[in-house]
Amino acid sequence: MAITGDSRQQRRRHARERLKLGQSTLQKGLAVEPKRPEVVGVAEVLKAKLTESGNGMRAGEAAALAHDLAERSLRNAKPRLEVACAKGCNYCCHGFVGAVPPEAFRIARVIRNAASDALDPASVRARAKPLIGLSPAERVGRKLPCPLLVDGVCGVYRARPHVCRQTTSLSLPACREEFDGIDRNGRIEISSVHLACASNAHVALLGAMQAAGLPIVAYELAEMLDVVLSDPSSETRWLAGEPVFAAVKNVVVRPPNVDLVATRIAEALAP
Repeated sequence: MAITGDSRQQRRRHARERLKLGQSTLQKGLAVEPKRPEVVGVAEVLKAKLTESGNGMRAGEAAALAHDLAERSLRNAKPRLEVACAKGCNYCCHGFVGAVPPEAFRIARVIRNAASDALDPASVRARAKPLIGLSPAERVGRKLPCPLLVDGVCGVYRARPHVCRQTTSLSLPACREEFDGIDRNGRIEISSVHLACASNAHVALLGAMQAAGLPIVAYELAEMLDVVLSDPSSETRWLAGEPVFAAVKNVVVRPPNVDLVATRIAEALAP
């Protein structure tokens, strides 16, 4: 019994150490090539948020922590090349966007709190309707805008999903050509630094979700928003294990290595 007690105490001590390191890392940001203990520490903080008792908004709040980490990491990094992206440039906002539920819950909260007729739930859902059920292939060449675009600008820019933070371009002409249907074989050069900063934060969130016993399935953003904006209780229901997104047709297939890294992070957080 003593051995078991000591082992439990050691695990708790390790969890406290991870939590302390994670809190420090959230404040300073992750390096482009981060140290594994720092990523695991961040995941420990996110797991603590995702399992916070009595907080029905904890999923969206965890996404906000991960998004802020991506932004802080990017500010501290030194991109080698300047991106061509600028305010009002929205070519990439007409493509397929995948996100995990906590990101959709965060965006839904921003929409509900927005003092804008163009960004109210009904307007966003109306703009999302043409996208529902369309596969990535079916959207090619149709120039269907993201329902979050307001006057050509992202209405939830600070709360945008990690995939949008990853998506940058080093060539505006290349974006125009893809938007106009000119085949570039998907070869738009992007900023590796932007990609890394967003990806590092995203995989920490995935690992935390898995460790908290939550599904890490990602879905097409417009379809998710239609669901969560139609049901204010969707976040608490999802946290309780209900299949809130069962009717969503477009499930995102991630590269296997991403899920593998997330699983290893979750294993490192096992009690």
